[in-house]
Amino acid sequence: MAGGSQVRQAASEERRLSRPPHRAHGTAGELWGLGAGRQQHRSPNAVALDFQNGRLAVFISTSLAGLVIVNLIWLPFSSIHPAKVLWLSTMAASPLVVLWGALGGIRYQLRKTPFRFRDRSRVFAARLQTAVAAWTVTAALSVALLLFSYLASATDRPLMDRYLAAGDAALGFDWTAYVSLLNDHQSIAEALSMAYRSLQVQLLLLPAILALTGRSGRLLEFIALYGLAGCLTCLVVIAVPAAGAFNFYHPPTEILSSFGPGASTRHLEQLHALRTLQPFLIEHPEGLVTFPSFHSALAVLFAYSVRGIRYVALPIYGLNVMLILAAVPQGSHYLIDVLAGFAIAAISIQIVWWIAHAPMPIAASGELAPSTQKEARDAVSDHVLHKQ
Repeated sequence: MAGGSQVRQAASEERRLSRPPHRAHGTAGELWGLGAGRQQHRSPNAVALDFQNGRLAVFISTSLAGLVIVNLIWLPFSSIHPAKVLWLSTMAASPLVVLWGALGGIRYQLRKTPFRFRDRSRVFAARLQTAVAAWTVTAALSVALLLFSYLASATDRPLMDRYLAAGDAALGFDWTAYVSLLNDHQSIAEALSMAYRSLQVQLLLLPAILALTGRSGRLLEFIALYGLAGCLTCLVVIAVPAAGAFNFYHPPTEILSSFGPGASTRHLEQLHALRTLQPFLIEHPEGLVTFPSFHSALAVLFAYSVRGIRYVALPIYGLNVMLILAAVPQGSHYLIDVLAGFAIAAISIQIVWWIAHAPMPIAASGELAPSTQKEARDAVSDHVLHKQ
């Protein structure tokens, strides 16, 4: 009888360990990995998820703090003078902080007020609170990255466009012919332009989708990828300044008539002004980066972050394929810029994966055995990468 009891107990433990981890509810605490260590008798899978989220939260916070510190140190030694509009855009996140606090208060009140849909209401409020937190952090990262890109672009180092154009030639890509072909089909050009301008909308929409569907771990992963890819892009800009294909080839302006005003040229006035190293006031922020293409990198990250989500993944894939095709005419990118953007995305994905899946030293209830730790990591990896 004792042997049979032990067999049943072992089988029960095996089923518990092999069961996929519960999807996080998306509370603000889970968004920053604050749930780790609060509950007792948790499965190794749950412990692994907490550690992963905690590492990503620390990485995001450190990246944002590092960006702010670098900007503050660099700014006094540069020709850049941020206008009030940049500081006002930073303060625009204040209502989001107030909303986040209000949602926390609603969740607390719901916990004390019994009614039929209390649990569902609390879950929805928690997920909405997670979305608000994600928008706030993404906005802060965007402002910090924007200022970093201006600081990186304010240099008189020689432009590297001729080397980038030579790279396109080696690949057999003709920038002028490609843009002319798209420009001859106005409906296609307009559709691609809309896809290119969807980047800001996707930055708002994607965190909402991940938060409201309870994918707080995937949301942390996306924010970490966004911040890391932006930092890597700006670092490359320091080493490889470029003005873009339109400035290099000097084609007739009619070549972009179907794409609307500003295509391939919107950034040039500010970029050339920055390169004089004269005092520059940021009044109307623009994307200045040509190599690598940050739009292309983000398109890959958007598609990667919605992998496996039913009814959402395919439309996002299609939209971002169009965004990538539009990067050449709209952003004045060489083909090699786009390929470099893919490389930035791939490197970011690999680094963030390493951060999230580094070995766990200790769990809430003590040190995990190596075999159990490996089982937990493998189960979580399969769940996070393939089933969310």
